[in-house]
Formats: sequence, structure tokens, C-alpha cells
Amino acid sequence: MKFVIEKWKCQGSQTIITGKTEIGMLKGIWKSQQEPAAGEVCHVELNIQHPKEATQPQAIPAPWVHLDHDKVLFMGICEERDSEVYYLRFDIDWLEMLEADVIVSQKGKGEAISFSADWHNIEIYPYKL
Repeated sequence: MKFVIEKWKCQGSQTIITGKTEIGMLKGIWKSQQEPAAGEVCHVELNIQHPKEATQPQAIPAPWVHLDHDKVLFMGICEERDSEVYYLRFDIDWLEMLEADVIVSQKGKGEAISFSADWHNIEIYPYKL
């Protein structure tokens, strides 16, 4: 997914980064030897550990991501699922896999799924196209 770096800081051995996607803000741990730069546009993949189901807002479901203090809230659309994984679409170039047991009530193709994760549990991996 396309990611614009807003700000970053080193904290111990970790680089904490906040940035903007096409559908909202997120924060996590930068997983690259290359130092980030504010304003830099790059492509990233996420590794989201320990996600938790979140209550969906009553608004029309559309993919979004939102940074709320220490939590990052995600709303994706189920593109497909199997017995173990939901495949959630957030944007044309952003597909996440979420373990099915995170979501209490089963969801089907086309339904909105909302979950959250602490930013400490989100790893951000930049890559080149």
C-alpha cells in the first residue's frame, strides 16, 4: 500500500513511525535498515499482531484506518474467507489477512469487518516496486 511518512522517532532500538495511507492514519514499528524521512512516499506491508475485534460504527461501511492514541482501528471489506482466514480489502493495493477466530460472529464476502491493534503490535515493512 502507498504510505506517506508524517513523523518518526527512535525509541531504544526501535523506530516508531506515523503516516498516512489513502484511507487514514496509522502508526507502528518501522522494519527497515533504511532510515525513514518525513514526507517520504513509499509502499509498505503490515504485520499486525494480537488484533482484537472492534465495534463497527453505524455509518455506511467503507474501508478506513484511524489512529486513536495507542490503538489503530481498521475497517475492511471481506473479499474472501476460508476456515482460518478473512481476506480484508482496504484499498486497491492493500489486502490484509485476519485470523477468523478474531471475529466472534462469522462474516461473509462483502461484509465490513472492524478490528483494532495496539500500535506497538504493528510492524511496517517498506518495499520497492
